[in-house]
Amino acid sequence: MEVKAMKDAIRVVLVDPVSDTRQTLQRLLGGLDALWLAEACDSYEGASRRINEVGAELLIVVIDADPAQAVNLIQTIVQRSPNVAVLPASRARDSSVILQVIRAGAREFLTLPTQPDELLETIKRLVRIEDRPHEAPARGPQLITVTGAAGGVGSTTLSVNLATALAKLSPHEVILADFDLMFGSIDACLDIIPDHTLQHVVQNIDRLDLTLLKRSVTRHASGLYVLPHPIAMEDSAKIDPEDLRRLLTLLKAAFPTVVIDTSKGLQSSDFVAFEMSDLILMVVQLDLTCLRNTSRLLQLFQQFEGLSDRVRLVINRAGSHDSEISLKKAEETLRKPIAWQIPNATKVFHAARAKGVTIDAVAPACKPNQVVQAIARSLRAYPPAEEAVKPRKGLFAAFF
Repeated sequence: MEVKAMKDAIRVVLVDPVSDTRQTLQRLLGGLDALWLAEACDSYEGASRRINEVGAELLIVVIDADPAQAVNLIQTIVQRSPNVAVLPASRARDSSVILQVIRAGAREFLTLPTQPDELLETIKRLVRIEDRPHEAPARGPQLITVTGAAGGVGSTTLSVNLATALAKLSPHEVILADFDLMFGSIDACLDIIPDHTLQHVVQNIDRLDLTLLKRSVTRHASGLYVLPHPIAMEDSAKIDPEDLRRLLTLLKAAFPTVVIDTSKGLQSSDFVAFEMSDLILMVVQLDLTCLRNTSRLLQLFQQFEGLSDRVRLVINRAGSHDSEISLKKAEETLRKPIAWQIPNATKVFHAARAKGVTIDAVAPACKPNQVVQAIARSLRAYPPAEEAVKPRKGLFAAFF
């Protein structure tokens, strides 16, 4: 399977309770590079919720199984999700049924069986594929990487709490991937025992569609999807950076929001994440060692066009008695403004970590949780961000 980049493919949800026509259309859609089949639903019920969760741009509804339910679904999507194009399809050519779907708000009607060219032309009239790259951006940052220039600064804690906050806050699906291949800990932080890891997904990437991908990742009670680090260290060493690029492309096609937790030692996996990120949250503590290392990392980023512009600084443990440097001095040294400050609350974070839960489960009203929630609200996939982000490739090729 060729992995399609999310930025170039229309995200499609197909609804058809009849397995024969559904499977035929799945194969047809899978052969069109301009489309990404995000979900194939076998029931009209619950389809509107899935459309929201996967951030669909196009809904194809085969109405033959139950025209009344199908028409009701079309009407619901037209009214509640005006940005989603709707394409009804049917083997029948009953003019009364066609009239019903048109009255429900559909602008096109697809007669089955259909050919790839006919299907693509119909979709072009609805979505205008050729114009999409030039349209104003319609979403916020999709791939968010959380990193730190020293161990113990709290970047994994922020990754876990931010990702779960995003999962609870947004109707759209969120996945957290552990790119600390050797010593990752997001599974321990969330008290989960995964059936599969990042290594399993990378090994099977050529055979994965969206359904199989979601069966290969663990779902946390918060609704967050989790892709943990490989269990065996020797497996980590076998993962090639190019495989990680393909993995991130697949994750971006499958999930409206992807959060990456990096290692603390600048591994090749981290460079892949930096390269493909829309936003990099750099966690900083106000001590000399962390500030020096952060400055060095920012200097490295400046060697690659546009990369440092994607960095936002997050001060952790703000207000701690151990702070050696003022906020003003930190901004002067790093030559970047501080985007957020997470107040010091060692006991809260330690209690959450010991229980394998997020801080909102321990102290929902605490100030650190309020800041994390504020960050999550500002980084939601929708509503849209104000500025478009140019596609990026191979920024760190020289490191591999």
